[in-house]
Order: sequence, then structure tokens, then C-alpha cells
Amino acid sequence: MIDKRIKELTRKIEMESKKLDKKIKDIEKIKSSITKDLKKNVKELKNRQLSRLQEEKKNINNKVKEMKYNLLNAKKESTENKVNKRIEKAKKRIEENKKRIEEDKENKKPADKTVKKIMNMMALYNKRANDELIDILETLKDRELKKENGAYHKSIYETFIHILKIDIYLFKVYRKYSNKKNINDKDIFNYFDDDLNFNKDVDFQTIIEIRKKLDNIILSVINSIENFNSSGKVIMMNTEIKNPIYHIIMHSFNHSTHHRGEISAMLDQMGHRNDYSNLLNTV
Repeated sequence: MIDKRIKELTRKIEMESKKLDKKIKDIEKIKSSITKDLKKNVKELKNRQLSRLQEEKKNINNKVKEMKYNLLNAKKESTENKVNKRIEKAKKRIEENKKRIEEDKENKKPADKTVKKIMNMMALYNKRANDELIDILETLKDRELKKENGAYHKSIYETFIHILKIDIYLFKVYRKYSNKKNINDKDIFNYFDDDLNFNKDVDFQTIIEIRKKLDNIILSVINSIENFNSSGKVIMMNTEIKNPIYHIIMHSFNHSTHHRGEISAMLDQMGHRNDYSNLLNTV
């Protein structure tokens, strides 16, 4: 009875074992199939991604090429515009120079010799008047020089400096029309900055020395100008004024005479005798 039972169990075990083996084989087949399908799907996915990336790369390359092309054209156009502008400016300068040369030819008349004599006489007068004024100022005390007398520039000291600064500014304008290459005592310009303010401390004696040297420079430069009818320009009160160069020089002398007259009035108020305005004494 027991043997039969054992045999029956053994048979069932063998049957179940066979079923198990079959199931294992089926599982392996399914696993193999899944792995195969998975690899296939991954490959297809990678191919699609690769294809999309290659397409994007192609689009980006095309865009870069287009941008480089546009940049090259923009640079070319910009360069052409700059060159054209430079050419136009050069042409304009040439035309202006031609016009100026023609104007100079027309304006250069024998009267220039007379104008030069007048300019020289005024430069000599300017120098003599300043020298005689300085002789008086050197006798004054510092408080008298800086005493406020109701003048536009308040004191003799400030008015004297104002004349000096404007003379230097206007000199730099008509200096450009001189054929004199070297200027003696040009170191006096080192005392002033671009706004014509003193860039270092100076005493009144130094200011007097600058004044005397400047008068000699002005006389020398005026004698080296050949064409006083050349057009010059000057900035006054933020306004550009264009006039013949002799006009600008005469304004310089007239300006100095005007303010020396103010100083004369202030000296009169203080009781100091002065008479330095006689043009007839100029040789």
C-alpha cells in the first residue's frame, strides 16, 4: 500500500517537474522575446533621437551660415559707408580749401601793406601803453591793487589779469595765420590751463613778466602775418564769430584799451596820476 502511494507521488512529482520545466522554458522564451523587443525599441528610439538631433544640427548650421553671411554683409556695408563718408569729408575739405584759396587771392590786395602798418602800430601802442601802466602799478600797494572800485572786474588786479587772459586767447586765434614757426618766450603759456586759469600760484611780479613777454610775442607774430584778410573765427559768449583776421586783432587791441581805461579811472579815484593812452606818441 505504501509502495503504491510512493509510486503515485513519484509519478505526480515527475509530472509537476515536467510542467515546471516547461514553464521555465516558456519563461525563458518570453524573457528572450522581451529582451529582443526591448533592444529593438531602444534602437528605434535612439535612431529617432539621432535623426532629430542631426536635423537640429543641420538647422543650426544653416542659421549660423546665414548669420555669418549677414554679418559679413553688414561689415562690408559699414566699411563702405565709412569709406564713403571719409571720401565725402575729404572732398568737402578740398572744396573748402579751394574756396578759401580763391577768397584769399581775391582779398589779397595792395591795401594789405597799409593794414600791416596799422596792425604793427597798434601792437606797438599796446606794448607801450601796457609798459607805462605797469610802471604805475608797480608803485601800488597790494591792498590798492585788489581794492574793489565798482568796476566790472571789481579791482585793478582782476581787470589787469582779465586783459591778459583775453589777449592770450585771441593771440592763439590769429597765431594760426602767422608764418613764424618759432616763438620766443612761449613758456609763458605754460602758466595757464585750457580754460585760461592759472595752473600754478603766481605773484603779481610774475604776472607783469608774462604781460611784457606776451606783448613782445604779439608784436613779433603780427609782423609775420602776410594776409590779414584771411577769414578767422573766434568763440565769444558761446557764439562762433567769423571775421577777417585783421578784425579779430583790432578787437583784441580795442578790448585792451577799453579795460585799461577802466584801470585809469580807478587810478584817478585813488589819486594816482596816469596818462598812458596817447596813440600819437606811438612811432
